[in-house]
Amino acid sequence: MAGKNKSSDPVSGSWPEPVPSRKESNRPMKNKLKLDKANGKLMGVCSGLANWSGMDANLLRIIFVLATIFGFGSAIIIYLAIGLIVD
Repeated sequence: MAGKNKSSDPVSGSWPEPVPSRKESNRPMKNKLKLDKANGKLMGVCSGLANWSGMDANLLRIIFVLATIFGFGSAIIIYLAIGLIVD
């Protein structure tokens, strides 16, 4: 029975290789989230998020200001956390 398996690694031939879909092959890889200190106002968080997501930096700044006002300052903690963690 042991002579039937000609491959030295029994797992290598048992599973077919995955075929990438058309959507994955044409889509470029997303950028990593990085702070954009050159175009940023305070720490570069909003401009870095804008580069990463493809949104306008001013729109993200307005969203952070509104979230700070209506969220009782919780957006400031999120902003500082992103600024300190992400490089």
